[in-house]
Amino acid sequence: MSQNFLKQIREAKNIGQSKLAEKVGVSKQLLSGFENGRSGVSNEVLQKLARELNVTSDTILSGKSSNPFDDAGRKKLTEAMNMTFQFYSDEFDKETMIKVATEVYGLMIDFDELKTKSKKNEFRQLLEEKIIIGLAAKCLLNLKNKK
Repeated sequence: MSQNFLKQIREAKNIGQSKLAEKVGVSKQLLSGFENGRSGVSNEVLQKLARELNVTSDTILSGKSSNPFDDAGRKKLTEAMNMTFQFYSDEFDKETMIKVATEVYGLMIDFDELKTKSKKNEFRQLLEEKIIIGLAAKCLLNLKNKK
């Protein structure tokens, strides 16, 4: 089974596993199996979990909120767009710029959700590794485009 974010959402809302299972009408074992990626749940159960936790089913599956655009979210998105255009406006077309800005926005959200300095440092290290992979991919694409 694939990873999901039910446990993190449930814990952030201070709801015990047994209490949530009871409210949704499933066993604690089923919920535990789903949280730990050992088993899945039906779409019906997923929808009940989402309603009970006041999130979308996509948020449970992806960890991403589908409604981040309050004032703070709009400000962060504007910051991501400005940053992207500042660094890459001469290099990419508008569609690519929007894709990059969207990724920057997601990374900003992910970074801001980290609570400890060590987690933020781990995140930075992961991003640096991805930069190297991205630069290598760009080199390969440039080489293949010349042929």
